[in-house]
Amino acid sequence: MKLSKQERIGALIIIVILILALGGWLLVKPRIETINATRASLASKQQEYDADVAKQSRKAPLRQEIEKAYEEGEHLADMFFPELSAYEADMAFRAFLSQCTAKVVVEDLQVSEPTTATLGTYFYIRPEVEYDLKTYATQGADVDEDYEAVLLRQTKLATALGDAQTIGASEVSFTVSAIDQDELVKFADEVNSYMLEENGAYTRKAVGINGLTLVYPLVTNKYEKLIESLNAEAETEGKRALSAATGLPIEGDEDDNNTTGAPNPNGTATNPTGTGNDEERETAGITDYLYSYSDTFTFYCIERMQDPTPQLDAQDGISA
Repeated sequence: MKLSKQERIGALIIIVILILALGGWLLVKPRIETINATRASLASKQQEYDADVAKQSRKAPLRQEIEKAYEEGEHLADMFFPELSAYEADMAFRAFLSQCTAKVVVEDLQVSEPTTATLGTYFYIRPEVEYDLKTYATQGADVDEDYEAVLLRQTKLATALGDAQTIGASEVSFTVSAIDQDELVKFADEVNSYMLEENGAYTRKAVGINGLTLVYPLVTNKYEKLIESLNAEAETEGKRALSAATGLPIEGDEDDNNTTGAPNPNGTATNPTGTGNDEERETAGITDYLYSYSDTFTFYCIERMQDPTPQLDAQDGISA
């Protein structure tokens, strides 16, 4: 079949259109997809580049922050001890005693193996008693502004100092004695202000005791004897009152006992209550004149932070 000129032109147009369509499908579209993917990759790389530039800009200030934090931590670490073995804790406690000026005797040392302790902040909170009558009586009263200011300051300090931390600790149990209670107080003061010479400077060290307990043996014995004497007198008066009321003789009140304290056939006076001359002849032991208490001495330990300078230099490509 012979096509006319117009039909041939139309067929050529259709063929050209098909070729263009197939070319666009096979050639142009993949290129467009490649371009889009390249643009997306370029945008991603640009973001990474911007992040790296921002990180690089913080490198120098960050190093300064790290070095400053190390310097602050280095000085704080001076207050603590490195982790102490039982032998090292014993030697450290003896070193403290060698510079202690309080006139005390420390004995019964028992050194424990290294352990941990919780180190945190403590603020005294005034106890408040609550009951209905007090609430009714004080309603509408002015608030103690000074005390409220103290509580607010304590809250801010607790927030700034943070939570309690677990650190290392070495403990030495002991008994301390003195002939004057003021010497025990002085001993506790020296624990509180313990200074140790290191590298040509004196540094206050992180140590502590549980508390200070004072006993008064002479006063205690005196009151115990006074109570015994009062009880004996009360018992005697009771027996006399019972005898007066009932007419019965006082139990144990025979002439041969000589309870009145009159001279006996040997020419001396007796004292049935055990007081008077017999008490005067009593002598107190040395322990009656000593003030003693037992406690635990704790060395708080924190390992010193490593100097970050070598690692920072290596990251910056700085050779020693």
